Amino acid sequence: MLMKYSISLNQDILLDLGKRLKQHRLNHNFTSGKLAELSGVSMRTITGFERGEKNISLVNLIELLRALGLVNKLSELIPELPLLSPLEQIEIEKKKRRRGGK
Repeated sequence: MLMKYSISLNQDILLDLGKRLKQHRLNHNFTSGKLAELSGVSMRTITGFERGEKNISLVNLIELLRALGLVNKLSELIPELPLLSPLEQIEIEKKKRRRGGK
């Protein structure tokens, strides 16, 4: 499933990435505990990330991908995002600030 992202909704991207990681974990028949053991990333971090509740470091993501044999398939987990012009980026930032101030 290819999801279209709103570039301003980072949480949507993290949630989708967590779901994709979970699907790969399940495809390998790994529990979150087994993946934690193999990757060195805590089970709490893994489950929080899979649910979209926790942001993880790039190093932890690489360790998880390595444990799943997916380091070379990073592009499958992180789909391409649309390129925005600098003016579009400024407009998105303005909207974020307005929403945050309410």
